[in-house]
Amino acid sequence: MFGSLRTLWAIMVVVGHIFWVSDFGRFAVFGFYILSGYLMTYVMQNSYGYAHSSKIKFAKNRFLRLFPAYWLACATTILLILLFDLSEDGKYAIMFIPDTIISIFGNFTLIFPHWMPNQIEPRLSPATWALTVELFFYTAIALGASKTINRTYIWVALSLAFILATYALDLFWHARYFSIPAGSLPFSLGALIFFLVKDNKTKFIPPVLVNYPLTLFGTMLAIAIFVSITITKGLPLWAMEILFYCSLIISFLLVLSLAMGKPFTSFIPKALDKKLGDFSYPFYLLHYQAAAIASYTIFGQVTVFKGSITINSVLLTFAVLFLLSLIIIKWVDNPIEKLRTKIKNAKRQDKPINQVQSGENT
Repeated sequence: MFGSLRTLWAIMVVVGHIFWVSDFGRFAVFGFYILSGYLMTYVMQNSYGYAHSSKIKFAKNRFLRLFPAYWLACATTILLILLFDLSEDGKYAIMFIPDTIISIFGNFTLIFPHWMPNQIEPRLSPATWALTVELFFYTAIALGASKTINRTYIWVALSLAFILATYALDLFWHARYFSIPAGSLPFSLGALIFFLVKDNKTKFIPPVLVNYPLTLFGTMLAIAIFVSITITKGLPLWAMEILFYCSLIISFLLVLSLAMGKPFTSFIPKALDKKLGDFSYPFYLLHYQAAAIASYTIFGQVTVFKGSITINSVLLTFAVLFLLSLIIIKWVDNPIEKLRTKIKNAKRQDKPINQVQSGENT
């Protein structure tokens, strides 16, 4: 039930990075964090459990879900570097072959060793700084950060305390977006969604706030568009941040709505929704590479499309991205999924908690 949403959020990231202002995609990233917080808590509670062997199963499945596709994306980047010399253009300047122990380690493991992972260069797949944040909180959830509702309440409170501390210390807003601790609030809110649904606490939420997920997405999208237009025309940072956190609340309600079983749309069948969701991760990994190929095809050199957007550039970029993603889905994700399912379905050592089935490839 989350597939269409995941891919729409991934498309927002693509549009922000390749064709517009990056602020547009940032609204989607925190939506991803909320969704991950919910889904990872869901599968730990219902599929794996917290026994030592269960945590190992969870880690194996996360590895198989993230790394094979990521390594293929990195190999694609290296091939493009050798063919096109991506470093000639500023937008692609962080995409160069790692040549130090730290950079090799970071690009191989997705663990970019900095409290703000986006500060580490090179990144063969630039947007993957956010996966360092994801891995950190996957680990926290596996270790029990959201094992109970009381722990989750404490987690949310600590996350809010971090946000307040960044304001008290007068840190730039990047600390509230790019840093690992910044991911704590959306992840903890996602975990909270699990317990709100499980314990039927959603009955205290006015139905009008959760009954229309597509409207919630449209509202979040409208905020992202407004900020992206006005941020280049002098929108104050304080106003941008207020709107950003309004969007965070809307994304929270959106994921909550879907977790309650509300359909995202009435015209996309569940099977198609899952297939659409399969494109989300490859889109995230490969959009810079697709844009490089498209720009070279159109202009004869690798360059940015921002400022020179045409229908052809958009269509070709998404066509290349679709084909690259299809290769990963067909030749990497689908074969590995059989192994992941076998690992996930192995007998667990503690009793699962029943809840609405997520229907996601977790």
